[in-house]
Amino acid sequence: MRKFMYLLLLLLISILLTSCSSTQPDNLHEATFVRIVDGDTLIANIDGKEEYVRLILVDTPETKHPKQPVQPFGPEASAFMEQTYKGSDIIQLEYGPEKRDIYDRILAYVYTEDGEMFNELLLKKGLARVAVYPPNDKYVDEFRKLEQKAKKQKIGIWSIDGYVTEDDFNMDAVKP
Repeated sequence: MRKFMYLLLLLLISILLTSCSSTQPDNLHEATFVRIVDGDTLIANIDGKEEYVRLILVDTPETKHPKQPVQPFGPEASAFMEQTYKGSDIIQLEYGPEKRDIYDRILAYVYTEDGEMFNELLLKKGLARVAVYPPNDKYVDEFRKLEQKAKKQKIGIWSIDGYVTEDDFNMDAVKP
């Protein structure tokens, strides 16, 4: 009987450890956060080189575009990244199948120290819209659900009727 109880205890511990394991993917790459650029772009030290990292599947309003004014909720998205990461924080990157964009930025899902995906956090807070550029679309279905929830709650970018479009942000929707 004692042997049976011991085996049962081991089985329960094994189940608990398995269920508590992180949901992070196996293919994460460690980097060091350097600074933010804007709400959906950061600079990280990757293998001793400073690289621009563009978050996959999300688009935040502009704050530093050379031809566009600062857009509503862009500063909030930038501030949220600034609150989440500090210089020299260790971050985890999950690269997309297409590792760089046309501007030579690294394309990645970025994870916080707590294992949360920052791309998702932006969507949950209504600070980003889903922006799909295949083949980097691994989490598109999950992201669309988060976007719909924020839209339904009318938070952040979704609080301004007509502001979010399929391709961009409509500044005409914010003019008086």
